[in-house]
Amino acid sequence: MASRNLSNNNSKLINVVCAVLFVLFTFCYLYFYQADVIAAAQHVFSGGQTRYDRLIGAVLITIGLFCLHLVFLGITRLTYRAHALTFYPSLLALLVLTSVKISGSNHGSFGPWLWLAPLLLAVVCFVAYLVRKYEVFEKVRKPVGIFSKVFWSNVLLLCFGFFFIGFFANNDDVFHYRMRAESLLLKRDYEGALRVGQKSLATDSSLTLLRIHALAKSHQMGERLFEYPLVGGSQVLIPNGKTALTVMYPNDKFVPVPQGDFVLCSYLLDRKIDAFAQKVKRYYDLDSSLPKHYREALVLYNHLRSNPVVAYKHEVAETDFADFQKLMRECGRNKARLRDVYGNTYWYYYYEK
Repeated sequence: MASRNLSNNNSKLINVVCAVLFVLFTFCYLYFYQADVIAAAQHVFSGGQTRYDRLIGAVLITIGLFCLHLVFLGITRLTYRAHALTFYPSLLALLVLTSVKISGSNHGSFGPWLWLAPLLLAVVCFVAYLVRKYEVFEKVRKPVGIFSKVFWSNVLLLCFGFFFIGFFANNDDVFHYRMRAESLLLKRDYEGALRVGQKSLATDSSLTLLRIHALAKSHQMGERLFEYPLVGGSQVLIPNGKTALTVMYPNDKFVPVPQGDFVLCSYLLDRKIDAFAQKVKRYYDLDSSLPKHYREALVLYNHLRSNPVVAYKHEVAETDFADFQKLMRECGRNKARLRDVYGNTYWYYYYEK
């Protein structure tokens, strides 16, 4: 009886710590990192008939995966050495769930993991069998504390599973940005959508489309468009079904074109500053306060053309442009410094190519 109590005490600390780590990791991983990817996958696989709730989904999936761990634990009875291995079937299921890749707007795939995961599960079962067979011949189980070898070997084994998921699951930053932006746009949180990936240089045409739409909805295209990395030129002002497309956000919710800012920004995106200068007076009074990027474009235009069709002066913008030109000459091919200082201007976008 005393021996059985000692065995139970030895395993209790390992079981509780591993369970807490698994639940915390799984819930946080689902709620904070993969929620929008799972939402997109559910949208695609259900044909748009169902929607994923971030909190409810994270809770239910975490509970389901923990129950799967309990089933495997009951089968293997690994409560001491390699107890963390009993979480691996759940971790493999979590990997499959979050490895989904979506191509186009309506096709989802789990890649090779639908056949790799069962193979890895077979390996886990075989290793569990070997460990269990070894434990039968183990005469005395050493006490377990937070500094014991058995305790830390279990923690490291479980953490290895966490890193394995993080490495092989869908960790495409741009796709995560896109799905998060789409989720926020569905809630009409345009400012939230504009904050997604704001400090990252990673982007694509579809993310550019979403940002343009969020800026248009919040009436900030002329003021903030070129604060973001942009790809695709004027062709991504509206969904085109090829390079600029969405997964969850309906095409009929996009701002209709043409509108003033769409026309002007389309010229700026294609670096057609002559066409921009000819059309800007149709939509804006040059004597009043122009949006930031329109001021920058007109200042640039007046410096590039000897006989401009629009004579425009803005003292602050002129001073800033002079500083930009000076820094551009100093930087030469080192664009990083120039981007750090003027990466939020139309001038940088114009000379970036």
